[in-house]
Amino acid sequence: MYKILVVDDEPRVSAGIRNFLLSSDMNITAVETAVNGFEAIDYLRMDQFDLVLTDIQMGRMSGIELMENIYMEQWNVPVIVISAHEKFDFAKKSLRLGARDYLVKPVERTELLRVVRKALTRKELPDTRPQPEPASIRRQERRDEWLMELVTERNLTPQDMEQITGELGGLLHGPFYGVISIRIDYSRAGFSRQQVTLQDRKLLKYAALNIMNETLAEWNGVTFNGFGHSIISLIQLSAEDREDPRVSVHSQIQMIGQMIAMNLKRHLNTEAVIGLSTLGEGIATLPGLLEEADTAAGWNSVHPGHQVFYYGDFAMQEHLNRGQQPDTELTAQESEAAAPGVISRITSFIQNNYRNPALKIQDISEEVHFSAAHLGYIFKREMRMNLWDYVTALRMEEAKHLMATTDKKRYEVAYAVGYESPEHFSRMFKRVLGLTPAEFRKQARGGERAEAEA
Repeated sequence: MYKILVVDDEPRVSAGIRNFLLSSDMNITAVETAVNGFEAIDYLRMDQFDLVLTDIQMGRMSGIELMENIYMEQWNVPVIVISAHEKFDFAKKSLRLGARDYLVKPVERTELLRVVRKALTRKELPDTRPQPEPASIRRQERRDEWLMELVTERNLTPQDMEQITGELGGLLHGPFYGVISIRIDYSRAGFSRQQVTLQDRKLLKYAALNIMNETLAEWNGVTFNGFGHSIISLIQLSAEDREDPRVSVHSQIQMIGQMIAMNLKRHLNTEAVIGLSTLGEGIATLPGLLEEADTAAGWNSVHPGHQVFYYGDFAMQEHLNRGQQPDTELTAQESEAAAPGVISRITSFIQNNYRNPALKIQDISEEVHFSAAHLGYIFKREMRMNLWDYVTALRMEEAKHLMATTDKKRYEVAYAVGYESPEHFSRMFKRVLGLTPAEFRKQARGGERAEAEA
């Protein structure tokens, strides 16, 4: 049984897709519709969906921005984008961000069925592939040696770097790079979760390298063996990608980390700790970026419930709490003690801005200079609740107050507490409180009259 969310600012289009999917033979039991990205985000925070179909060109929040929000909060939800012919460049960008497929308006029914069926029943990547020939293995080992030289040796001359990049045959072209340090738990893996023997670890690592190559293909990824059982990946961004105003680069980096963890879990059933560096310009920055990625992965010892760590988050936390440069490291105890101060900044910002219907997790993360993923993690850890449950609770408390103490109409209350659509406000109100706004007001006013009479 599948549950799907359709997002389009043309209600006629989303209603048509909903009715068609419900009448199909794909065991789709529910299709919700949203008229903009903010409504869609609310639905995703309240329910679990198996698939999202979204228009690309929408007012207030584009499909690209919606995808970014989805992957920051529910990175395992597949997305299909719907694009007009003249907006095909947006569709290509969405595919780079991880969309499963795209549809072109006007949507043809047979194509809609094909794409949705493919997304819902997508086969997993193979765990292993045919082993390469010995000559190929030697070339791979030589390539890995050159790459390790680039990411570990700080004293390479420009001539050395030119020689190594020449040996790599144009594999690295940047100009912006990020480094990912992957530490896989080889003790237990596979769908039986059996202990992995020493001889099987080589095969498991080979499978992991294949999965990394698949995952990072859209980011010109280069993956190779690191020290011990670690794996190192490089991502490359062009200047155009780096400066694209439609997509946050830091959000992309976080999304890549989440996708790696998800794919390793899905296809090998093994856990991994992912350390992500910031972006650097030029090959000469690679050794420093590897140090950042390794430092970030090391934070798993302080936060064992977290898998993906972005160096910029912890560097910024040190900067905020010490008033020093981000390269000053906090001890584990100092980091834990500093968390309540960060949470205070987050809750204060939310309390001052929850009435804004356009409030996004990126707005909050920019205020405290954390990535969206890390922000959500530390908030839930300290507050014992989801960040957006906190936002919704503030909105509902204010709505209850206005419904009980004023004569404001439903749409006025909706706008006052941060909802653009009165209908969507009513759905959220009933879902959270179990009553419609009108029923709540009647109940509240009845209680007031009874108290006055008494």
